[in-house]
Amino acid sequence: MTALHSEHEFDAIVVGSGPAGATVARELSKKKKRVLILERGGNEPLKEGLLATASILNTVPVGEKLATTRAFTTGGTSSVYFGVANDPPLELFRSLGADLSAYLDEARKELPLAVLPDNLLGAQAVRVRDSAMKLGLPWVKNQMLIDQAKCSSGYAAAAKWNARRYVNEAVEAGAALISRAAVLKVLIDRNRAIGVEYKLHKGKKDYEVRQAFGTRVILSAGGTASALILRESGMRNVAKDGFYIHPCFAVFGIVPGLKAGPNFVGSAEARIDGNINIGDGNFDRVFYRMFMLGEGKIIRAFRHARSIGVGVMVKESLGGELREDGSFHKQLKDEDFYKLEKGAELARQIIVNAGGRNLYRSSLTASHLGGLIQMKSHLDDSLQTECSNLHVCDGSVVPETVMEAPSLTLICLGKYLANRLAPAL
Repeated sequence: MTALHSEHEFDAIVVGSGPAGATVARELSKKKKRVLILERGGNEPLKEGLLATASILNTVPVGEKLATTRAFTTGGTSSVYFGVANDPPLELFRSLGADLSAYLDEARKELPLAVLPDNLLGAQAVRVRDSAMKLGLPWVKNQMLIDQAKCSSGYAAAAKWNARRYVNEAVEAGAALISRAAVLKVLIDRNRAIGVEYKLHKGKKDYEVRQAFGTRVILSAGGTASALILRESGMRNVAKDGFYIHPCFAVFGIVPGLKAGPNFVGSAEARIDGNINIGDGNFDRVFYRMFMLGEGKIIRAFRHARSIGVGVMVKESLGGELREDGSFHKQLKDEDFYKLEKGAELARQIIVNAGGRNLYRSSLTASHLGGLIQMKSHLDDSLQTECSNLHVCDGSVVPETVMEAPSLTLICLGKYLANRLAPAL
């Protein structure tokens, strides 16, 4: 075992480089704090291609025939997200002891946040929008993290913000980034976090176990990983109330004669009864092809230009368990299936009304996994656990009542935590 000794101690060790972790690292580095970022994935430049995208994805089962997908790369799952960036529910977080309003104002000044103008909506999104509005659905545009200055010719994958940009800024400000570092546990001395132990992968089978030491440890490894790290570190009360997954699927149809190009997915949606989201489900060509091949729909995979899609996501409550072997298990309730079927019927109506034929409903999956670590229950108002100097800041702390896309919420939480920690470091 190799240790990074005192000459390599840090003010903060950030585990994970998704939106929250990247933001914490960036903000602390800008304040001249010594920061170490540990990322489980690699740091190779992102490429828009089928094999390149598939190579960074990882699937985590969360129940019978249910799974969620994450990405192992710098920037985490923001590397493959859709760019939707709903505002955080400020009143909810204020009631939990975290006032994010100032950090939302700050983020709005720094980030390319805006709804997409009509000229940047692809033909598929327009077809779905027009159909939904004719059916009387409350179709509204979503705020997106899209740099429209990079969209002079329409859709551009590089226009979507991802957390890798904040990681790069943190490194430019002095942070250290170690890639292919899978954290095993937090090192704890007399109920105080002092560092982490991690596996540094040097090949498919070759790795070295190392330790790094720091004044503060921030777990930002994501909804499926942070709870497991806490378990391995001796904290047994995580996930005591289960977790939420907000199940989702998409319905697709083929529109004869449609000649669509790339599309920013998720540009608009309608919320039904407060717990069913019906939205634009028109992926860009690469993701669409990968999705259809994963579903076993080989012919459809090559019909992107004539395809239209509508996504369905429903809100459900905490439940299920994190088992002793580290696996997640959840069984959806009858009321969840009722909402899913209601959403499916609305999606079907939109597609048929838009001229779609040969409808296909995709497999059910989990959109987000969260709720395992709860503010006011597992964490104090500085997102600190029962173990001092150990904090959690990622999707696992977002309450189950939140259906909004979490990226902007996580950025605001990252800014909030960094501001709380900086004066004491």
